[in-house]
Amino acid sequence: MASWEHVAFLAGSENRVRILEALQERPRRQCELVCECGLSRSTVHRALDGLADREWIHNEGGVYQLTVGGRLVLDQYELLEATIERVDEWGSFLQHLGEAATTLPAAALDDAQLVSNAPENPHAAIGHVADAFATSDVDTFRGISPVVSPVLNDGARELATSGAEMEYLIDSSVLDASQSAYPEALAAAHSIDRFTLYLYPGEITFGLAILDERVLVSTYDEHGSLHECLDGADEALVRWANDVYEDHRAVAEPVEAPEAEATPRQ
Repeated sequence: MASWEHVAFLAGSENRVRILEALQERPRRQCELVCECGLSRSTVHRALDGLADREWIHNEGGVYQLTVGGRLVLDQYELLEATIERVDEWGSFLQHLGEAATTLPAAALDDAQLVSNAPENPHAAIGHVADAFATSDVDTFRGISPVVSPVLNDGARELATSGAEMEYLIDSSVLDASQSAYPEALAAAHSIDRFTLYLYPGEITFGLAILDERVLVSTYDEHGSLHECLDGADEALVRWANDVYEDHRAVAEPVEAPEAEATPRQ
């Protein structure tokens, strides 16, 4: 029997999953499963036969218990259900996040907050990120940005002047835009103690901010506007964020401060 047929068997009836979950707690007789799962005797009997045929459960003297394989199947099935729920809720964010989302653990989304733009609040996401920058009291800040944003720059300036040690990664398009449109802000950033700007050699398509043990992950729409922001402090999320940052940082180079223009002689 093909593996997909086993998956279809389990997914085809919530009763089979309920029985596996009951047996995960402790071994039970058929009559106990009938009472505790609220199912008819014939329904439980058919489910037990199918589960036993697949060697997910074992009958010993009329007492049913999960096999090692059955425990593994149930664990992975529950993980699949949780992942599907996360994708259903977070699908737009994950799609905009792109390749980086492929390594994002599903558990990292369990306690995270997703802030999305809406017609009644079209700037909800960028406002959330800017507020986090402006109000966080942290020792270290490490960030990645695919755009130049005066709003985010103002928030980051609050962090910089608080004495936090800061690293910021940008790509060449952001550096060019900063040099042409915001040269004063770029020069001011270079003048801040404990601030280092890095140039990433590839294209950056998402935003990331690590504020000590808090993580903000930002996605952008096709117009370069901040669209959604994930905000969380789950250990799995923090580990993922640090790994992503280190991967980018490993191939980035420091951006030298612009040379001051010489003052013409009178």
